[in-house]
Amino acid sequence: MRKVALSVLILAVFAFSTAQAKEEGWIYLFDGKALLEGMVTSPEASKQITDEGLSIGAPSTKHENAYYFVPWMANPDFGAIVEARLKTIRCTGTYGNTIALCDGVHEAYFTFFPDVITLSGWPDQPYCKVPFRTDDQFHAYRIEIKGTDLKLFADGKLVLDGKGQFAQDSIRKPAPNRVGFGSSMGTAAGGEAIWKFVRFKMLGTAKEEKVVIPEAPDLEIGLGKTVTIVPSNASEFFSFFRYKDGRMVVHDNYWSEDGGSTWNKRNQSSPGISAIELPDGTIIEPGWRANYVSPGVYEVDRATWTPDGKLSQEKGKAFIPDGAEVGVDDQNVEHKSAGVFDHGTVQLSDGSLLSVMYGNFQDDKVQIPEYSYKIYKTRVWAMHSTDKGKTWKYLTTVAYDPAIGMESFCEPALLQLPNKDILCFMRTGGGNKHTPLYLSRSTDEGKTWSKPVPIADRGVYPNVVRAKNGILAVIYGRPGNWVAFSADDGNTWQGHFCFGKEPSSFYDFVAAVDKDTFLLIYSRKGRFDAEKGKIVSDVIGTFITVKPKVKTSNCAVSRAFQRFHNFVRSKLHF
Repeated sequence: MRKVALSVLILAVFAFSTAQAKEEGWIYLFDGKALLEGMVTSPEASKQITDEGLSIGAPSTKHENAYYFVPWMANPDFGAIVEARLKTIRCTGTYGNTIALCDGVHEAYFTFFPDVITLSGWPDQPYCKVPFRTDDQFHAYRIEIKGTDLKLFADGKLVLDGKGQFAQDSIRKPAPNRVGFGSSMGTAAGGEAIWKFVRFKMLGTAKEEKVVIPEAPDLEIGLGKTVTIVPSNASEFFSFFRYKDGRMVVHDNYWSEDGGSTWNKRNQSSPGISAIELPDGTIIEPGWRANYVSPGVYEVDRATWTPDGKLSQEKGKAFIPDGAEVGVDDQNVEHKSAGVFDHGTVQLSDGSLLSVMYGNFQDDKVQIPEYSYKIYKTRVWAMHSTDKGKTWKYLTTVAYDPAIGMESFCEPALLQLPNKDILCFMRTGGGNKHTPLYLSRSTDEGKTWSKPVPIADRGVYPNVVRAKNGILAVIYGRPGNWVAFSADDGNTWQGHFCFGKEPSSFYDFVAAVDKDTFLLIYSRKGRFDAEKGKIVSDVIGTFITVKPKVKTSNCAVSRAFQRFHNFVRSKLHF
């Protein structure tokens, strides 16, 4: 009897161990009790965790979203599995209740209507429908993807063998590499469901994509090491400032004093990207938003750091005669404001300051068609201060043309050249519809500006620096993190390349840390770390060297000298 009992116990332990082993490798986006910490979310609408599960969605008169995504970096060659258990309450449009799968090449979106499951690609046109009752009870769903093939199982039964239907969209390239679920609310495309759990298992992680540096006619470009700046819990939108003595600060409290090689956390107030350090070591930073006081008069913040690091804050004034009284941002939030100071302040030859703003004037009434709410195309203008930022006065418009880009001009960045020319780099659009990055030049210290010209095919939040060897580097993005260079003070640009594709705000920074070395600083948002089995948001920096290319001479003596020079350089690694 004891032998039988012991045998039963052994079998039970074996069965339990086997069941546990089968569970290994699963990552739960929702495990029945909590959502995975650190996911990329758009939780704008009703959601609640109950005894039944995660309830997402509610009847709404306006369009809202509650989606949860993880950048899983799946490998199309090996595939992945996604499982979920849910019950549909209602669904009136594509993406109402959805599981999304994207492997960096292919995209698929399963939407669970009460009586049918649709498979959609991009854009949102269903190309496959599976009759199935999803609202009568909780059902278990399993989706398998590999290459261009996918399969859908419901309660263990194969209901769709989608050979060749894990499609690559011909317009939206590259596809994201993420998995997610959620609901889109609204009367037109509303969804509501209860989710018991959602989990995934990768059958192979994506190979690390090699950064391809193109041949540049006049430059030698080399990729260096990557360092961690903010190890975890980093905001995708972060601040940056470089002091004239070479110190750098990121995310308010991560500091480097060795050119970016190492970073240490230190609680010390620090300036942001729109600040300027004056020759005496004083740092002045104009505030972000110009708040409406009366027609043409606005209140702005002003922060000042003394040479020994002491911070003081006060209110200043900005005078913008034609400025709007009310503006709406891209989150559909209304502000009594004409616009914002962005990342760019320079000191002119007479000691006065020049900065740039973007926003609206009273007559700027051209709607941005890509937005469903009332938001107008923006302009960029220059502001001038003769009292170190206590008061600012409108100087001139840098750029405004509603026919250009998605948004007209915004997010300006300034660079002052040794010859006193000032360059202004400007975004014209973002999101999935990227539009060119533009450049305008002033040769009279900001009084007049050249007609903007495009220098890259995309470009949110540009930032630019000049190295001691005279080469300019501009960093920009979305989609992807990009950088380009100029060897002739911004007249021509070359060497454009993408150095990062992982999820990010693509609001990046660049610093010149040596004669011919730049540091590219960028965030990685909600990155799934397969080794740690969790989501990590960090900020990293990648070094690149950019040198003028030595031209080949027709003279035999010069060619021989150049060969000797190149040999010495290769041996000494400089």
